[in-house]
Amino acid sequence: MAMNRTGRWGSNSGSSWSSSSRSSQGSTKPMGKKPVPGYQSVWNSFNNKIASYKFLTNQTMGAAKFGRPTPASLNTFAKWIEKGALVHKVTAAQLKRWSHSTQSFKTVASAKSAMCQKFGKGPIKAVICNRTGGFLVATASTWKGKSFKLPR
Repeated sequence: MAMNRTGRWGSNSGSSWSSSSRSSQGSTKPMGKKPVPGYQSVWNSFNNKIASYKFLTNQTMGAAKFGRPTPASLNTFAKWIEKGALVHKVTAAQLKRWSHSTQSFKTVASAKSAMCQKFGKGPIKAVICNRTGGFLVATASTWKGKSFKLPR
């Protein structure tokens, strides 16, 4: 067998050795594997919790351009995840777009206020500063009977 472009021996047909891929939000989802019938909602719930915990663990590693969240605020977010909330990354540019404003959002209070005006107070559970200058937002997984996702 010859070595392929990735420097591995053998062929890469079927991508059987590649076990995961990165989505736009940074969560890891298995490729080509699906849950057995009847377990789709549980599988989605576990994947969402794993992705949310990864957002929190990434705040504790690497260089920080801005201040890191405190350990107490990360623990608070972990409790929100245990209750079923999802954690999303939100940039200052997204906040400007959602609020139709030219002001920059630098504090947690102003960011949470702008998101509550756009989406309502119910789905937005908590907001903390991100180590890269954006915000982490804990949202309800469902709101008014529908799954809640922040727009891009």
